[in-house]
Amino acid sequence: MNKTLDFLKDNQSSAPSHWREAAQWRRDNAAWLKYSRAITLKVLKAMEDNAVTQADLAGRLGCTQQYISNLLKGSVNMTLETISKLEKALEIDILKSILA
Repeated sequence: MNKTLDFLKDNQSSAPSHWREAAQWRRDNAAWLKYSRAITLKVLKAMEDNAVTQADLAGRLGCTQQYISNLLKGSVNMTLETISKLEKALEIDILKSILA
């Protein structure tokens, strides 16, 4: 074997990879993920513009910073209630600008 293959074999993880399942999940959920990305970008911009941290936003929404982190990673299918709370907490209009 060559050195690269030897290195990879010696350093491979013992945990199974789930990349195929993750890729299939993204394909299966592509429709709402498109909107989730747009919402997340709008929220991140508002947070940056107003120097709002994840912890600050969590306090405003009455949730954990971990939940905000998951929202911003796009791993949470946001409800209209959550989007409305984000709009209020950041004083922005998310849906009107995304759907326009």
